[in-house]
Amino acid sequence: MKKISGWRAVHCLLLLSLAICLPAHVVLGYEEVSVTSLATLSGKVTLKGAVPATRIFHLVFSPNIAFCSRVSDGKGNRLLKEFRVASDGGFQDVVVAVVGVEKGKPFNFVPQIDIEDCRMLPFVTPVRNQYPIALVNHDPVHHDIQGYTLKENYTFPMFNKPLVPAANSSAKIRMRDGHYIFRTQCGVHDFMQSWGIAVGNPYFAVTGKDGQFDISDIPAGEYDLIAWHPYLKIETQRIKVGEQGKITANFEMDASFVEIPLYSTQKEYRLDTTLKIDQIVSPSVELQIE
Repeated sequence: MKKISGWRAVHCLLLLSLAICLPAHVVLGYEEVSVTSLATLSGKVTLKGAVPATRIFHLVFSPNIAFCSRVSDGKGNRLLKEFRVASDGGFQDVVVAVVGVEKGKPFNFVPQIDIEDCRMLPFVTPVRNQYPIALVNHDPVHHDIQGYTLKENYTFPMFNKPLVPAANSSAKIRMRDGHYIFRTQCGVHDFMQSWGIAVGNPYFAVTGKDGQFDISDIPAGEYDLIAWHPYLKIETQRIKVGEQGKITANFEMDASFVEIPLYSTQKEYRLDTTLKIDQIVSPSVELQIE
């Protein structure tokens, strides 16, 4: 396996392979067929270097303080952990996808964002352009789910879905031409955020707590394998998949190349605490630690 160099080449390859630069009326190119010669790809993604700082949001800036404090640091703050890294460097919440598979197993994937305790889960998910995403509000409070498409740090609105307590809804993913990054955020709780990347076939995985991933039933052939986290550029390898058996591919991402927009940088508490001690609600679901 060799690493592909050139960010522009990788960018163009991804857009063409995902077919998301095509007009909305053009059918995407993946075909579901019966394939007997299949392989399993396994690997691990690690993050090298110092883990970026956790972002801090004071709960006083959002409504439903008492309920949203069920998850907090116990001082009136919500911590948004965008980098979850195990002690050995295993990097969680990285999408790994095989690019270029034109035919294969059924592609029935419908991504879902679950909203619970004023938190959006999963933090990252693959999505399908021109297909729906499910939104499920498990909370007894209102949320306003906003979807965006991104390119080069510019954000464009995609949808706005107000969700009443304990409600289900869905929205259609509509990427603009040349876009493949998706982001959601609650319009009333700014610490509720999640990310997505468009995929063009069902051969993908999201790394777990240990950074491991597995992708099964891959047809034989040569493909590009990508690893993506919302704050890092895409890493790419060329892989050769045989007719049977297992193959391994690992990625090492470098924390020194993390790209966080200035408006998203928060290294210190914005307020020591505006809430009085007797007003701070002790977390009942999770005590967050930086």
